[in-house]
Amino acid sequence: MRLVIREMRDEDASGVAAMVRGLAEHVGVTEMPKLDSQRLVAARDLIDVVVAEEHGELLGACLGLMTYSTWRGARGLYVVDLFVAAKARGRKLGERLLQESARRAASRGACFIKLEVDIDNPGAERFYARLGFSKKSQDRLHILEQDGLKDFISMGENT
Repeated sequence: MRLVIREMRDEDASGVAAMVRGLAEHVGVTEMPKLDSQRLVAARDLIDVVVAEEHGELLGACLGLMTYSTWRGARGLYVVDLFVAAKARGRKLGERLLQESARRAASRGACFIKLEVDIDNPGAERFYARLGFSKKSQDRLHILEQDGLKDFISMGENT
């Protein structure tokens, strides 16, 4: 069987979740992602996942979401995670996974791709730069985590 880039099937979800944990290990984060196969399958209405498979083995995955930019007035693809197994690197699998994810998003009207790179992942920085991505210094990531979100919502209920 040759290498195939295809949409994730439900039975692939545990392998994809393991790859996301592998990405976390690769960049050296101490807190492991909470993603598991059940959560991934349950989020299929939100997330589009393409995988690279060869000889029945998953070698990589790209997880993306549709987004919208008011500044561009356009739909786009937000890449959540892109991972290729160490033994399969150097074969342009990441590029092929990203291209398929972009193709799928473009068929839904996307005209840009947005993503984040972990500060401790210079290899990813080089990879995306080689593909033509530019780093936008005017944007800063801000997150309100679950407990903060609950507190924020409840503050509004008391006014």
